Amino acid sequence: MSKSLKQLLVPLLIVGIVFGIYFLSNSTPLQWYKHYVYESQAFLQGRTDLQGFPSYYQDLVNYHGKYYLPSPPMPALVLLPAVAIWGTGTDEVRISMLIGAINVALVWILLGRMNVKGWKRLLLIILFGFGTVHWDVATTGTTWFFAEIVAVFFLLLSLIEYFGKKRAVLIGLLLGLSVLSRLPVVIGSIFFLAMLYKEGGLRRPLQFIAGLAIPLAFYGYFNYLRFGNPLQTGYFGHAYASYFAADIQQYGMFSLHYIPKQLYTLLLMSPQYISYFPFLKPLPDGMSILLTTPAIFYVVKAKFSESTNLWSLLAVVGILLPTLLWFSTGWVQFGYRYSLDFLPFLMILIASGMGKTVNKTMLTLVALSVAVNLWGTLWSVHLGW
Repeated sequence: MSKSLKQLLVPLLIVGIVFGIYFLSNSTPLQWYKHYVYESQAFLQGRTDLQGFPSYYQDLVNYHGKYYLPSPPMPALVLLPAVAIWGTGTDEVRISMLIGAINVALVWILLGRMNVKGWKRLLLIILFGFGTVHWDVATTGTTWFFAEIVAVFFLLLSLIEYFGKKRAVLIGLLLGLSVLSRLPVVIGSIFFLAMLYKEGGLRRPLQFIAGLAIPLAFYGYFNYLRFGNPLQTGYFGHAYASYFAADIQQYGMFSLHYIPKQLYTLLLMSPQYISYFPFLKPLPDGMSILLTTPAIFYVVKAKFSESTNLWSLLAVVGILLPTLLWFSTGWVQFGYRYSLDFLPFLMILIASGMGKTVNKTMLTLVALSVAVNLWGTLWSVHLGW
């Protein structure tokens, strides 16, 4: 088998296996929320406002009697081909599973370009695909979860390009497409700006910014079409229907008030004890990333003397900061879904911290991470999350 054929077949095999497991994990999805399908339908009809959606849909803004989704539009754009065929009957959850499976293959490619080889490379894609909340988020696939999966997809592509041909404009463009799924990802720019500057002076970061500016300019134009202001996303200044409306009214959408709640969910929240098997049940508010992914402890062993690791860490912290100020921890979820915003950078750190040789401790922590996420994903499906 030629090297080029092997390079193609292995990722395809990964996609097939992971999609099969994701599919079986949630064989009859409930299709509760798929705002992006309705937004995609609107685009196909030449509109930006949502129509015909179920009456129970939340997280919409009412502006001049029309309803808009305040989230950036990239997930709806990704769904355009499917919605053009199946309309509002489009199965967003299955598409989420497929993109999630592709994400795992992209991590395989990324690790290869980082010169991670052998069993360690395999172990790391197992960790990413089944030992983090990526598993549950991909198989849940509802509006907010689908946005995370699409954001990870484009962020991984930007990192693959950085560790590959390093075309700065393309890196910026791909990161921008990720930002058009999850806005906090834009802070991940600090990784690329720092590394490109180190490698090529000021010219390279400027090329990156030029690429990033293209999707951001599109987003501004999209907001202008909706609200007459390129800086108005819809989260501010309009009637916003949300489960957290009371908190928003009292504290606003961003506030220092939310930091303790966010940190508690991210680092300390544990499952609920129940008197019957399996005796532990995840809380809908979330669960500590230290419990959902015990292998995250390898981050502390990463070599921060290396620029790649240092700036990956700063990207993780930077992306997390606005989330800590946000009014919602992710609402009904297993684990802390916002961690997907920086998970690709976290994988770089975990890969560094693991060293070169697979050992029993490494296998144990990855196996434990997979077991916890299997438990959480099955609970999530059972509870109808």
